[in-house]
Amino acid sequence: MYLSAQKLQWNHVKSLYTSILLLICFSSSASELELLTEDFPPYNFIDQDKIVGINTDILSSTCNIADIKCKFRLMPWNRAYKAAYSTRNKGIFSTSRTAERENSFFWVGPLVSSNACFYRLRDRIDIVASTADSLKKFTVGIPRGDIYESVLQKMGFQEEKNYLTYSKKHDDTKMFKHRKLDLIIGSSLTLASQLSAVGLKPEDVVPVFELDDESLVGNYLALSKETPSVMVTKLQNALDLLKINGEIESIVTRYAGMTEISGDPLPIHLERCVNGKANY
Repeated sequence: MYLSAQKLQWNHVKSLYTSILLLICFSSSASELELLTEDFPPYNFIDQDKIVGINTDILSSTCNIADIKCKFRLMPWNRAYKAAYSTRNKGIFSTSRTAERENSFFWVGPLVSSNACFYRLRDRIDIVASTADSLKKFTVGIPRGDIYESVLQKMGFQEEKNYLTYSKKHDDTKMFKHRKLDLIIGSSLTLASQLSAVGLKPEDVVPVFELDDESLVGNYLALSKETPSVMVTKLQNALDLLKINGEIESIVTRYAGMTEISGDPLPIHLERCVNGKANY
């Protein structure tokens, strides 16, 4: 009788010990995130074997404040998106928060973005567009699967007629440089690196038209719906704190040298297309 009671007690201790170990393991894994993104300067890119950039630095600080261990990883956009959608404790960042994506993720943000615009080569003075419809007389290139494709379609653009898609990064900008496309889409924060990849400089282009679409307002961190909601809340609170204390502005300034676009004075409605205007 005594041995039986002792055995029961020992079994209870073992069960309790196992539960504690499982809880510790769960808590440890639940407090770690893998945040995925693509090479997209100055928001996220590799510098001396380290992932850096405006939004990378913001999220690194956000994770530190929230006391969450975050690992950053660059990969092709479609692979990153699928992994973030389907895998617990993964996220993808510097992504647009659209109505189609809204219920597929938990969202933290907005991070930093800038106004998207159409640009032409400076000497292409034949390209003039004052309305969205007038843009359809010209051709533009975009990366395949990019958010801009759905925006262009809503504007009435047709693939192979008004716009072409490219699977390799910067192929659209190469075609633009060689005058096989009339326009490219970029922003004041991304244009300098976008152009430098093909040997162009910001002063080689001129903004033509600003894109105005709600799906382009803000870059976000999109987290898998299997991520614990408490982590999402902690990250959002930490990000809000960074905005209050001015740290985001200092991070943007750190990369400002990559974003400045010089040239002749522009009409007021195109000023947001130049000189690193940051939204957050």
